[in-house]
Amino acid sequence: MNVMDMQQPNLVLRCRVPKAQLTILEMNLLNLNNWPMWNKYASRILSEKQGQLSINQRFDLHRIIAQQLIEDMWLVRCVKQGKNPKFCQLILEWQGQTINGRVSALAIKELVVDITILHELEEGVEVTAWWKVTRLSSALGFGSRLSRKIVQQIFDDLTKYGISRFEE
Repeated sequence: MNVMDMQQPNLVLRCRVPKAQLTILEMNLLNLNNWPMWNKYASRILSEKQGQLSINQRFDLHRIIAQQLIEDMWLVRCVKQGKNPKFCQLILEWQGQTINGRVSALAIKELVVDITILHELEEGVEVTAWWKVTRLSSALGFGSRLSRKIVQQIFDDLTKYGISRFEE
């Protein structure tokens, strides 16, 4: 999915974060080894590579609910950092979900999450999301709710727990 093709985002979340915590937050966001510490949604993460996230890297967030393994699969589409103004951007594309190895969450056709950390001017975090859902889930209203819930959870965990230092 090309984010530029989808002009109006479905959801934009913003939070001011003190400058001292932004560097920690950026480090936690870009280092996959730190994701299980701040991302309360995932108790375990699988990826072919550890450490710094890179373009086209795939990773899976695992959690157990009611004795069932739920796996959300993501692909890193973009990792950018700049100095003037100082910022960090991570764009993730949702690749789907399985429960005990069976495909689920079919209501979501596409989901792209753009996480931007701005260190200057109005410093803070912005999470922007674009999604497409099936016609049936759109008519019933649950596809957009599910997409919104996934994005909100990432934003909440990142801004609440991602500001802490973690030992590797």
